[in-house]
Amino acid sequence: MNLLSKKRSDAGRRGGMRTLEKYGAEHFKKIGAIGAKVFHRRYRLTPVGLDNFAIVNRETNEVKAFLNGVPF
Repeated sequence: MNLLSKKRSDAGRRGGMRTLEKYGAEHFKKIGAIGAKVFHRRYRLTPVGLDNFAIVNRETNEVKAFLNGVPF
């Protein structure tokens, strides 16, 4: 990790911790639940092989990514 990435990572962590202090864990729980609903409305998980799933757009049937992070 280069120095600039480290600085950005540290800044993001500090910002997240500040948000947690200011709004509490319930805030993160609420926005996480909203994000999960949006994800499942837009995409479906389709099995690929024996040990992976593809994230597929529900409207276009386009494969967006794989859960294990391997590029396609």
